[in-house]
Amino acid sequence: MVTGKKRTFVLYPSLGVGHLIPMVELAKHLLRHGHGALIAVVNPPDTDAVSVAAVERLAAANPAIAFRLLPVPASPDAGADWVKRDLDTLRLANPVLRDFLLRSQPATALILDMFCVDALDVAAELGVPAYFFFASAAGDLAMFLNLPYLYPTLPSFRDMSEALVRCPGMPPVRAMDMPLTVQDRDSDRIKVRMYQFRRIPEGRGVLVNSFAWLEPMALRALGDGVCVPGRPTPRVFCVGPLVNDGSSTAGSGGRHECLAWLDTQPKRSVVFLCFGSKDACSVLIALFLYHQFY
Repeated sequence: MVTGKKRTFVLYPSLGVGHLIPMVELAKHLLRHGHGALIAVVNPPDTDAVSVAAVERLAAANPAIAFRLLPVPASPDAGADWVKRDLDTLRLANPVLRDFLLRSQPATALILDMFCVDALDVAAELGVPAYFFFASAAGDLAMFLNLPYLYPTLPSFRDMSEALVRCPGMPPVRAMDMPLTVQDRDSDRIKVRMYQFRRIPEGRGVLVNSFAWLEPMALRALGDGVCVPGRPTPRVFCVGPLVNDGSSTAGSGGRHECLAWLDTQPKRSVVFLCFGSKDACSVLIALFLYHQFY
């Protein structure tokens, strides 16, 4: 990751406010280190989009961060599964992103959400270094990068019940506890996810919302390249904990009840581990990091 003199970073979240808010926290982190940050938000005309009002609230709460809405067409297959529909929409956003980057001041780097893998093609065309921001734990990253190589040797996770899934850098996980979007190996969802996980190593590096002493096993596996056999593994940078304190979210601005509860617990007394939905995983990891340091 580039350091030193002031740089300008363009941050590119996936669809939904759950992907935007972690990028806002990363932008605040970059600002604290003297860099500039601009968040380009894909804005399709459907329910998958982050609402304009949500972006306006975040912009008002974070005036030092520049926000730009990128209007793009909706997915041409409105009846498709939401995972496939999101991929289609992000692909349609590539020409708009390209034009935006050409019109903007030169970017030091493009920082992509883990699902915005097709934006790698835009970065390569324009000669802009592209990094990924993985807003969850390094262990999750190790598992996701390994799945395209592991899963073809296994039945569907939904058929394995309590059988253990073993990925480098991770403790064994029951198949039934793997993320819902990868439970059926023959579904359209898994095809999209495997495509996305395979492309992440094409980035210059991956920023993870974690820190080294918490996940030495996962970081060692990523550093040794065993999660992505036969291919180079990008360098992993620990930039966490980046946690929203509830004061500048896209919601009402009130403090989240989970954080209020954690404030009453003894320090370092609560540990969360979750392999359910992406939102649940991100929330629980964030709560754990918050409780460790705030």
